Amino acid sequence: MLLLLAGATAAWAAWTLVRFIRADADLTLLAKRAPPPGAWQGKVVWIVGASQGLGEALARYWAAGGTRLVLSSRSLEKLQAVKEVCCQYVPEDHVVLLPVDLVGNSDALEEAAEAAFAAFEGAGVDYLVHNAGASQHAAVEDTSTDVAAALLRLNLQGPLALARAALPLMVQQRRGQHVVVASMSAVVPSPAQAAYAAAKSGLRGYFASLSSELSDRNVGATVCCPGPLATGLDGKTRIVYGSSGLISQPNTGMSKKKVSAERCAELIARAAYHRLDECWIANHPVLLLGYLMQYAPWLGMLVLKKVGPARARALRAGKSGYDISALMQDQGGDS
Repeated sequence: MLLLLAGATAAWAAWTLVRFIRADADLTLLAKRAPPPGAWQGKVVWIVGASQGLGEALARYWAAGGTRLVLSSRSLEKLQAVKEVCCQYVPEDHVVLLPVDLVGNSDALEEAAEAAFAAFEGAGVDYLVHNAGASQHAAVEDTSTDVAAALLRLNLQGPLALARAALPLMVQQRRGQHVVVASMSAVVPSPAQAAYAAAKSGLRGYFASLSSELSDRNVGATVCCPGPLATGLDGKTRIVYGSSGLISQPNTGMSKKKVSAERCAELIARAAYHRLDECWIANHPVLLLGYLMQYAPWLGMLVLKKVGPARARALRAGKSGYDISALMQDQGGDS
């Protein structure tokens, strides 16, 4: 009996190891089944930051599932292009465009929330997706205080203000799930993304607290932490914060180290469907670093302190900073 038990344990451990090696998300998320056919019919999803990249992929995913959509960003023109894609799957009246500026005043955000929740004749909003924001590619010592402040306003203060504007409406309808696109930089301290990591860590803490307060009223949050995504494949440039302001990045390529926007959208929707508190979406080595920071933070920091200076040098040289093997081999120092 003991031999059988030992054999079963070894087989389970081997299978878990194989799953982990092949994983592009945390094992808790991957163990959850995909939403069944018809799961999204009749649901209303409000996506803020829907005009491109992951937001567009999320809109396409939910449209294909028959969801009614409210799409928001600052650019009505870009939203119209996304709506045309969504209308390949759903009727035109199932997609409402609602321009929103996250860094606008609180009155405007409250008006936007009222409009979104009333968009489909009292159906309310089942899922509010916080996807708007911009990443950062600049070392700490190169980033101006103005850029850091602007990045925090967009990535942290904006989503918090919008969540607060929508909160009374969710409480009134006694349902609602915030789907928060944070980042693996909230789990793994990210060299050359310090202000961005601070913002995403703030989202992680805020929405976890919100969930704990409102669990008895069926209002919660799923915090999704994607790692590097393969964006820009359609020829569109990616806007990120550099050392002194917003800059354009070209096509990031289909690196094996990056998850596609479509796969990320599918996994975020799966996590939201199961109302998970948090999920991680990344290929290795970022996913491995996430587990190290969770269970052996001293070892995770040892690795990060090895690659951090090299990544800062790579970005200053105009390189991507995502080639981990090259960063590990970089033994140079700043002159």
